[in-house]
Amino acid sequence: MAEPSRLAEDPQLLLLHAAGLGRASWDAVVERIPGFARTLAIDLPGHGGVPGLASGRDVVPRLAEYVAERIAALGLRRPHVVGHSLGGVIALELARRVPVAAVTALCSIGFRAACRACVCVVRTHAVLRITAAVGPRTRGRLLARNCVRRIVMGNVSARPVALRAEAVAADVTSMIASDVSTLCRYAGRYAFRAAEVDDTTPVNLVWADQDRVVPLRDAVRARRMLPRAQHFVIPGSGHFVVRDDPEGAAAVIYACHAQLWERQADLREGVRGNVNPRRGN
Repeated sequence: MAEPSRLAEDPQLLLLHAAGLGRASWDAVVERIPGFARTLAIDLPGHGGVPGLASGRDVVPRLAEYVAERIAALGLRRPHVVGHSLGGVIALELARRVPVAAVTALCSIGFRAACRACVCVVRTHAVLRITAAVGPRTRGRLLARNCVRRIVMGNVSARPVALRAEAVAADVTSMIASDVSTLCRYAGRYAFRAAEVDDTTPVNLVWADQDRVVPLRDAVRARRMLPRAQHFVIPGSGHFVVRDDPEGAAAVIYACHAQLWERQADLREGVRGNVNPRRGN
């Protein structure tokens, strides 16, 4: 992931990846976001060489605390936090810990229809155990076959055959090397509570209409819990929306960020224009 662009003002975009993936999973999305947005993706614990946490039922809040510490260490000021899947619910949790400009959550867990999601997670873990048994070169050759990509990625992608074999190999290797099994086991028990986000924080919830892990019907519960949130649907995409449709994901993030940037620009103009008149004699 490239260093943040210096082409724009605050707020920055802070990107949080899904369980099992890593910051590189955002690369294709970031390439499609206009340059006015400064972007920074980080690896969560248990990914990309970052030591994992001792997972338990409080794993999501603890991950949010980790990100809050990283925000302070990086010197970010009120970033627009964008998260995918586990990263999405971490972004929502983060909003009650530190000041953030907005939250945009793609295919966020926490509103889940548990039975359907658990079946997909179990199937994906079973496939990962099988693929972990072969070496990277053999794995790469196997994933070059359409039928293998369909088997390996079919639970998380709506178009596994269309995915580049190199990207799938990178994602599978990342999932094998990460704490995805432990994270999913404990994060799957997490339930979002509406009180966790202040009403003044703009929240954007993005759904994929072919998502098997976080089905579209979860949006019904999300609407009840976050009535002020904006909702977007990316058609034809599965749970790994950053792979299935990076252009669609980038377009939604861009729209949410542009709204926020314009709102903050208006506030800055309002502050400059709010000059107290001089008192008369």
